[in-house]
Amino acid sequence: MRSAALTGARGEALVVSQAENGQRVLQDTRMFPAARGVLTAPEMTVLVVDDSKLYREYLAGVIAANAAARPTMAWDLDSLTAALHDSAPMVILLNVATRNSAVLLRRMFSSAPGAQVIAMGMSEDDEPEIVACAEAGVAGYHLRNESLEDLLILIRKVAAGESACSPAVSAILLRRLSALAAQRQGGAEELVLTSRETQILRMLEAGASNREIAETLCIAVHTVKNHVHNLLTKLGVSSRAQAAAISRTIPRREA
Repeated sequence: MRSAALTGARGEALVVSQAENGQRVLQDTRMFPAARGVLTAPEMTVLVVDDSKLYREYLAGVIAANAAARPTMAWDLDSLTAALHDSAPMVILLNVATRNSAVLLRRMFSSAPGAQVIAMGMSEDDEPEIVACAEAGVAGYHLRNESLEDLLILIRKVAAGESACSPAVSAILLRRLSALAAQRQGGAEELVLTSRETQILRMLEAGASNREIAETLCIAVHTVKNHVHNLLTKLGVSSRAQAAAISRTIPRREA
């Protein structure tokens, strides 16, 4: 890999690296104290999806400089399909302003169902887009007014199996889920859960990750994943955040 040093507008050190595959990565060598070392999963790949070449190269460089992770990049359906096949990313960052982002999002979930997707580039006023991303199954949101350090910490959280969003986004999702619950209540039956499902649902409401649930209940992580999948099916939702929000509005009892 060949490198050349540059200086940013505010004096920060930048390095342009030429990777073996020909892609350039602009590395910001500043470290973010609160985020230092947060991406610790060995060999973890983070896929940056953005049709702005400058933005995706810069963001990939920040991830490379601040994390024990390998960044890769995509910008359209063909490059995304290739990246999903070649790199098996654990976390995907999608700028929703990217052309055909809805199509790209569907491809992510169909080709890499185990990946955690973070939606970027929205504001708190973009309520329809926020709800649409939640219904598609994204694991987290990075809004326009949030920092680069916030993004690095968010990547760590979703990689650990947590769903993460700001209080404003949580309020938007809760309003949407409450409206859905109200629509269902007319003929909806009481939700029946096993005792184990009830335990896990309560921990989801508290924001626990799969690993934290497994350690608390002394069961395997894959067993937790199976229970979470069953809960999502029973609740008729597609993400942990939706399950946690809607469960508070639906009457339930243990089987």
